[in-house]
Formats: sequence, C-alpha cells, structure tokens
Amino acid sequence: MKTDALRALVVLVVLAPMSTAQQQPPAAPDAEQGLVQQGNYAPYPEPDAGYVTDLAGLLPTEDEEQIEQWLWDVEERTGVEIAVVTINSIRDYPGTANDSIESFATGLFDKYGIGNLPKNDGVLLVVARNDRKARIELGKAYGRARDADAVAIMEGRIIPQFKEDRYAQGITNGVRGIMLEFADVRVGTNWPLIALLVAIPIVGAIAFSLFRSGKRGWGWVCVGILFILLLAVLQILVTVLKSGGSGGSGSSSSWSSGGFGGGFGGGSSGGGGATGSW
Repeated sequence: MKTDALRALVVLVVLAPMSTAQQQPPAAPDAEQGLVQQGNYAPYPEPDAGYVTDLAGLLPTEDEEQIEQWLWDVEERTGVEIAVVTINSIRDYPGTANDSIESFATGLFDKYGIGNLPKNDGVLLVVARNDRKARIELGKAYGRARDADAVAIMEGRIIPQFKEDRYAQGITNGVRGIMLEFADVRVGTNWPLIALLVAIPIVGAIAFSLFRSGKRGWGWVCVGILFILLLAVLQILVTVLKSGGSGGSGSSSSWSSGGFGGGFGGGSSGGGGATGSW
C-alpha cells in the first residue's frame, strides 16, 4: 500500500507542471510584429481598404463609390493600379518627405507600393486641400516620357474645377483622364459611337437621294462613306464588348477585395508626373 501511495505521489508531481503549461494562454504577440503584419504605413497616412483614401472629406459617398468601382474595373481589365489620396496638408505628417508635394507623393507612392510588378505602371493622385496643391505621380515604368500627358490632365481636368471649389468634380474628372490616358479605359458616354450612329442614317439618306436623282457618282461616294462608318461602329462595339462595358456604377461590393483590401502590387515611383496649384 505504501508503495502504491508513493507511486501516485510521483505521478502527481510529474504531471502537475505539464497540466499547468497546457492551461496557460499563449503569449501575446510582440506589438511591433503585429504592426508589420497589419501593414505599417507610418509616418504616411494609413490607407483605406479600397483605391480611394479620402482623409480630407472631399468626396461625397456616391462619388467615392463610383470611383472605387471604376478603379477596380480598370485593374481587373488592364492590371493598371490607380490610387486616389486626399489629405488636409502634407505638414500633418512629420517624418515624411513633406518638403514639397512632389517629394511627399513620391514617398507615399513607394510606401503604398502602387503598381503591379513587373510592369510598375501604377498612378497616384494626391490632393492636399489646405496646401492647395495636387500631384499626379507616375510609376517607374513611365519614366518622364508621360509627364506631358499628366500635365494635360492636371491643368485641363482637375485644377479648373478646384479653383471653383468643386473638388469632387475635379477629382472625378482627373480619374477619368488618368484611366483613359494611362489604362485606355473610357467611362461615361461614348460620344464617338453616338456620333457615328447619328451619321449613318444621314449619310444613308443622302446616298438614297443622290441615287434617285441619277447622280450615281456622288451616290457611290456616299455608299462608300456609309460602309466605312458601319465598319467603325462595328469596331467600337467589339472593343466595348471585349472590355466589358463602359465602366458603369455596378455594385459597391464587387470591388471590396481590390486596392488595399487585396494589397497593391509593390510598385515604386519613377519621379515623373505633374503638379498643380490653385
């Protein structure tokens, strides 16, 4: 009996620490390690989950939703990543390269990693409301060869609206221009197609009238023009169908995995682009 009691005591002594170890909760992860896993963008602003980070509150909800859908559609169709960031001032982010809007945009672009590799053809639009500065920053693949195109968008589509305090319209116009120029994606009304559709019955009526009057020379010219217009319409329709439509509003949930929700592609800036002020 004494031997059995001694054995039981030994077993309790051995197993007690093991049981205690199993019941202890796992150690909390290191705070710094947790930030790295979640994506630490400091000292630059933390991005939202999508393609648009509107920290200055310049975009109504419906406009932001529409731009998100467009940019998700662009990346799905072309692989080009476009991001929009609005802030109050670059001075609100000490520790960043905030000596100028150009250096800030370059640092922000690189920190976010905009643009899918190996193409590295991302585009960033930054608006600093209180500084009255805006910047289109281009990925390294563009070099400085596309600066003129970025300048045209900035001066023609964005800054005129900003001067009238129409920030949402300026950002929307700018995004449209960036999509068209750098991703070859058009949204909204397809005016070339509408013009061709209007021209076809007009040319057809002229051709019919000329045939009836006996002026076959002009009639055949009009028939040739009509044939060319029909081919142009067919080509446009094929392009639209291949590209999946014109980029309408769609469902807001369809882009939820894009942008920072799915992670940008790790691209970097080449220093090219355009700056505007108002």
